[in-house]
Amino acid sequence: MTKPKIVLVGVGRFGKNHLRVLKELEDDGLCTLYGVVDKRVEVLESIKKTYDVTTASNLDDFLAREADAVDVVTPSDTHFEICRECLASGKHVLVEKPLTTSYADAKKLVQFAAERKRILMVGHIFRYNPAVREIKELIRSGELGKIYYMFGHYMGFKDPRAELGALLNFAIHQIDIYDCLFDEVPEEATCNTAHFLGRKEFEDFAITVLKYRNGALGIIESSWLPPGNYRDLTVVGSKRSLSSDLAKQTIMVHDVHIERQNGTLKAVDNGSLSVDVKFEEPLKLELKDFVECVKTGRKPLANDQVALRTIMIAEKALQSARLKRSVKIDEDK
Repeated sequence: MTKPKIVLVGVGRFGKNHLRVLKELEDDGLCTLYGVVDKRVEVLESIKKTYDVTTASNLDDFLAREADAVDVVTPSDTHFEICRECLASGKHVLVEKPLTTSYADAKKLVQFAAERKRILMVGHIFRYNPAVREIKELIRSGELGKIYYMFGHYMGFKDPRAELGALLNFAIHQIDIYDCLFDEVPEEATCNTAHFLGRKEFEDFAITVLKYRNGALGIIESSWLPPGNYRDLTVVGSKRSLSSDLAKQTIMVHDVHIERQNGTLKAVDNGSLSVDVKFEEPLKLELKDFVECVKTGRKPLANDQVALRTIMIAEKALQSARLKRSVKIDEDK
């Protein structure tokens, strides 16, 4: 297989970005955009004119054909059924995060994909962010010393999703970033949520604290309510700390620490330096990985096991909020 045939399902707000990038990859000779599916006929007519691609309002029109893989960018509560249908027809699948809206359904899909020996990849896009990769290397090298804690904000003013709360929509990105950086599942989750907009089933705001076995903490604030757009991360270590704007892919390393001098704790600040990070579009890196995995059978960086862990941790955080106490995390749940 030299150029996998990819079908895109869903061309809403973020699906349009997938469409643009898939066309770029097609122009680069890496894949073939085999078709586009959306329920809105007027949208499909515009896409067909602009991109000269076959379109359909029903996914079944493509599943019976020679397509190799499907890229699913639809509302989260449709993921389980669409992904299962695609896997059942023998297609490899990339689906936007979260994989599903429940751990139980996610586990079923992962097992279903394994039984059919199909790739099931999930859009945990920050695994492809060059700044996250550089931060992981800084941690691994020991330059920051022992990691005390991380904190980050993943939030921004936008229309609330109808099928998700802030935790599964926003915080799940940060959960995955911590999973990537720590390379371990936290042992405990503590979460507080608020329902300012009156939707009892979905939180508008969440503060989540994940505790890891080495004592490190991962703190996440997520919400649709504040003005602006926040995609930041700070890592505090025993030797140095760093701060990052993940959207801009910038990193500052701060040579600061607290040390004991003559029995007194003193703050030592030796200045800060920026880290050179080559900006690359994470979505393009993500889709290139998917195409390459379809061609070779290689396991994706954002594979289904990664997605399963993030949903498990998110569900434990929501359980903590309901029970109003910390909850231990059992990876085998």
